[in-house]
Amino acid sequence: MNNLSKNELKEKVVDYAEKVFFFCVKRCNSRMDAEDLSQTILLEVLENIDKGAHIDNMDFYIWGVCKNQYNMYLRRTIKNRNNLELNEEEINIYSDNSKTPLEELLEDEKIRKMNSAIKLLSKDYAEILYAYYIEDKTLKFIAEELKLPLGTVGRRLSDIRKKLKEYIDMERLNGKKAYVPKNFQVVQSFSGNLSFNPSKVVYPLLIKNLLYHSYGIECSIEDYSIELGIARPYIEDYVKELVNKDFLIKLENGKYLTNIAFINKKERREILDFARENISGYYNAIVNFTKENLEFYKSLLDETDALDEHLMWSFICLTMVIAENVLRTDFTLRNDGTNWDVILLETLDKLYNDEFFISFNGRNGDYNGRHLCAYAFPADHWKEDGGASDVIAYNNALTGTYDLNILYEVLIKNTKYSEMDEENKVSVDKYVEMGAFTIVDDSIKVNIPVITIENYKELKNKITSDESLISAYKELYNGIYMKVRNLIPSYLEKQTPFIIQAILLDRSLILHRAFEEGIIKADKSRKVFIYNGVIIK
Repeated sequence: MNNLSKNELKEKVVDYAEKVFFFCVKRCNSRMDAEDLSQTILLEVLENIDKGAHIDNMDFYIWGVCKNQYNMYLRRTIKNRNNLELNEEEINIYSDNSKTPLEELLEDEKIRKMNSAIKLLSKDYAEILYAYYIEDKTLKFIAEELKLPLGTVGRRLSDIRKKLKEYIDMERLNGKKAYVPKNFQVVQSFSGNLSFNPSKVVYPLLIKNLLYHSYGIECSIEDYSIELGIARPYIEDYVKELVNKDFLIKLENGKYLTNIAFINKKERREILDFARENISGYYNAIVNFTKENLEFYKSLLDETDALDEHLMWSFICLTMVIAENVLRTDFTLRNDGTNWDVILLETLDKLYNDEFFISFNGRNGDYNGRHLCAYAFPADHWKEDGGASDVIAYNNALTGTYDLNILYEVLIKNTKYSEMDEENKVSVDKYVEMGAFTIVDDSIKVNIPVITIENYKELKNKITSDESLISAYKELYNGIYMKVRNLIPSYLEKQTPFIIQAILLDRSLILHRAFEEGIIKADKSRKVFIYNGVIIK
């Protein structure tokens, strides 16, 4: 082997990394110690290669380093060294046909994994396995001892073999299966007040994994335990909490189903592509409606000198939201009487320029009998390409974080700038700097589109009564509804409207296209773009 170059020898050492780690895991007090010891062993081998060490047999050489470093580890950390030190008699010279010490270690590792798997079985299954394979009892004897039919014992033993084979063959990473959905983002929506935050419940990787395993597939406690490599008592605690909080459904047969949806990136892309291919009818209906009714919209607003190409931003956004609400249903009613939904979406490899999520953010409050609502439509995914998403990006436009107290002073009380206290003046100055307010002869003018609640209701009625507009949206929605329905388990059908809401990017498709066609434009005269919002008083 010394005919090999140093680099070639080092490449061979890399092949032993996993075997060395197994050796250390089997003998050390903790995983951290095992990692440290394995790194020390491999580092010594690499350093010796650099020094020109003569290596005839890599197996024997690495095994010798393992033994020496392990003995040093024992001297440092174990008091009762006589009981725990490596037994040199176990190291035998072997022929070409026998297993090397490191190969035997791998066999030991398989046995260790088998023992771990047995611990995950329920008590009655484990008793059968132990009696049959360890105590060498017959199936008939086991059946009589456990007071079970002979056929039941035979069937359970067959089930055990399948489960253990599945467990041993599983590809794992730090105790978790390779499919761990670490790239799934949590999206939630709710109405009213909640006693807990649903997204925080599903945030831990373990919970995502558990829910992913029973998504559309009935699972028992034992299935979860074997799948995740976690003892049954711990799994039972997790499952109990998830059932109580309505993330899992407990079936009459004692098994469980996940009560929220997982949408992978392939499915997301199918839905987004379907929307793009079928958006034209709805887009044309939106554009026709807003163009035909722009003067009507302007007549409903407080006095404004905004250009049509800027006012069309808020008009189109409001039209889309109001049209969407025609088909929107309440969120899923949960066990505790609250309404909420959660979905896990796998991160897409790529988003196109016309694909960005447009939030509908806002604040509202009552002031001396007057109600104020202030909304904004910012984009939380965008590119600095001068396109629509760039114009209304969170750091470029209104975000929905309005100061309602200032809006009340200006819009309801008509307070002059000179009448403001110093704290309010600071807030007004910020709005002036961003271009949302203008001070003229001590009066404060709001440049953001403003509409009264009465006029807003009139606008809403105008939109919802336009048959061609609503019909176009329904056609798009129904097509996407069927697309989603075919992707999720049938028992989650009631969550389809929320799933569509979480995935669909129709707002961005429409705004991007309207921007490309010059129907809406950027405003370079202000520090912040202010026309992606509206204030209702």
